[in-house]
Amino acid sequence: MNSPYSTKFNDNPINRHLDTTDQQKKYKDEEKEQKAAPILPHELEHITDKIGDTFISLTEIRRMLDNVKNNASVEDEDIKSMQDKIDQINNLILDLPEELAKLSL
Repeated sequence: MNSPYSTKFNDNPINRHLDTTDQQKKYKDEEKEQKAAPILPHELEHITDKIGDTFISLTEIRRMLDNVKNNASVEDEDIKSMQDKIDQINNLILDLPEELAKLSL
């Protein structure tokens, strides 16, 4: 009989292969790509703004010292010394983001 309601023996049984290692690996790889960007702890939320402001302020002070060099009553060596210190501080400030990245969550 070829009735649409008739059933017959299934000669293709379901293969119950329960090894999920390939599937797990796929999802682990995808998870690495989907993680949120690291963020700083709440207490350091505004630190990057403050660091940037400090860098800019020191750069402005350095520029002001350049203008003072034109004044004959001021020693160039004294100004140079202050500018060197400002340059050292700014170089340290530029290294801070790398250090802050270690604190990210």
